[in-house]
Amino acid sequence: NLSPHIADLHEYVAARLVSVTTSCFKRYATLVAENGGEPELEEGDLSTLLGMHGETCRTLLSLIKHSIRRKCLEKNIHLVYALLLEQRDIQKIYQYASLGDMSPISSLIDKANAIIQENGDGMSADQTLGQLKSHMAELKSYCIPEGLVSCDDSVASDASDLGNLTFTYEEESDPEVFFVPYVWDVIVGTLTTTTMEWSRTYIQVFPLNEDKEVEASALDNDTVGLGNSDAGKHDNTPDVV
Repeated sequence: NLSPHIADLHEYVAARLVSVTTSCFKRYATLVAENGGEPELEEGDLSTLLGMHGETCRTLLSLIKHSIRRKCLEKNIHLVYALLLEQRDIQKIYQYASLGDMSPISSLIDKANAIIQENGDGMSADQTLGQLKSHMAELKSYCIPEGLVSCDDSVASDASDLGNLTFTYEEESDPEVFFVPYVWDVIVGTLTTTTMEWSRTYIQVFPLNEDKEVEASALDNDTVGLGNSDAGKHDNTPDVV
């Protein structure tokens, strides 16, 4: 749900996002081929492996589309470079209409390629990024709709042009039962191994996960031991004739 606000992607994150997308697509393409060349019957159907991979591909591609909008393109220049590196695999996605409109991504790649070719091939990664940054206004022009003078005329409509990318999920009735002890355990574990020493036996704010596991294990052992001791006792009750 935060995808419209993705900005300042690190180069590693950008590369991994594109890499995961292409890897998922390759598996999806294989499943489509095994299905006789037919995509899933209904979008969002997660009951089949084909449907799950198709939905994952659409989600990842939507994230990329939101991240290369003209409003945040300059802050996600590493994503543009990652798309250029993987453009051969990205171009194969164009053939699958079931994965949605690829024109925002294809237009950006074409514009970036044109900029690089105009300024000479054989550049290093840093030189390529420098060329893309210095031609940012030209790079942004790939996504200016007809009738707009500049890329700032319709910043508000950037996200709406890509549809509503909202996800829903089912949450447990009492999520804090898991998250509060878990987060507290992470905090304690981090502090005690880096900055300060906390005596875990004196921590009483929230029970720690490993402490609860130890207690549960001890309780199980006591129960087993009790059962064995009871089993070894003799019944002194006199027999009734």
